[in-house]
Amino acid sequence: MAANMPKGDLDIQITLLTGEPVRDRVEMELRPFPGEPGTGGEEMAVSVDMGDAVDLFVTGITCRGGPGTMYRIAVSAPHYRHYSFFQLIQENAANAASDDVEFWVKPGDVRDILAPGFDDLAEPVRAILSGADMRAVESEDQDLLGTSGASLYQTLGPLRKACLLNIAKKASHASADSCLPLIGGLLLCRQDRFFATADSSLPALLRSSPLYKSAPETLHDPLPGFELAEGSFKTRDANANLQVTFMRNTQTDELAADIDIDESAGIEHGFEVIRNAIFQQRTNPYLIREFMLSADLLEHTLDPGYRFVVGRRRAGRTGHGAS
Repeated sequence: MAANMPKGDLDIQITLLTGEPVRDRVEMELRPFPGEPGTGGEEMAVSVDMGDAVDLFVTGITCRGGPGTMYRIAVSAPHYRHYSFFQLIQENAANAASDDVEFWVKPGDVRDILAPGFDDLAEPVRAILSGADMRAVESEDQDLLGTSGASLYQTLGPLRKACLLNIAKKASHASADSCLPLIGGLLLCRQDRFFATADSSLPALLRSSPLYKSAPETLHDPLPGFELAEGSFKTRDANANLQVTFMRNTQTDELAADIDIDESAGIEHGFEVIRNAIFQQRTNPYLIREFMLSADLLEHTLDPGYRFVVGRRRAGRTGHGAS
């Protein structure tokens, strides 16, 4: 019977948040919407290896004539969150997708990152690393003591390196008043934040900037030998907010800052609410990267410049790839 029913096609773009191809197998399920809007529709499944392609053309989707048929379309790929949206399919038409699919990574499937080398970093980022005077507040900080520059960058490992690159990109961006050059040598770096010295002019800049608002200091403990001072400031973005919380050395009066990126309340992405990106009780820098990329899907001006090596071992099977 389906062979005699009207049919339409679907033209859809499928990428990662960076705009790059998925380069893996993509599965798509089409289910008619319940009730009258789904009249004339039939369930359909599509499986295709995307390779370097970003456009997928699905043909022969059953629909009713005239008003067409509403479908719920669910798209999935290994190591990425499912993406769903509603789509009206009309007969004898190449229906443009109502939504582009931009896959968000599953942070637990990230095994490593491919990041720029030290010499390829922007000069302010190299300066933050080269001017480092690393502290050890917890046992996790011990491996960074005595390191600086390229050695420190290498020792950070994937999570802390991702955090550093996320914050550096956001702080260099116009949405954060391009404040990165006023951030000095690194003092402490973890997967969810870093502490660094700060130029004395930075508090006044953030206090007067329309891009920032005052923020609570209560969740930000100062480094040993420092006390909170000069306030805390947070960018006004809907998501991926940069927060800078100031402190002073009680002996030298040196100004420093606790700097992090908060994913905020979460966003709805393909009908899936993404919020509270917590990993081992700390914000996950890999998901923070995805929030940053989602803020500028066209120009990618908030791309921190590293790519994921994704893969998950299961019962002797290994999948991997870079994205």
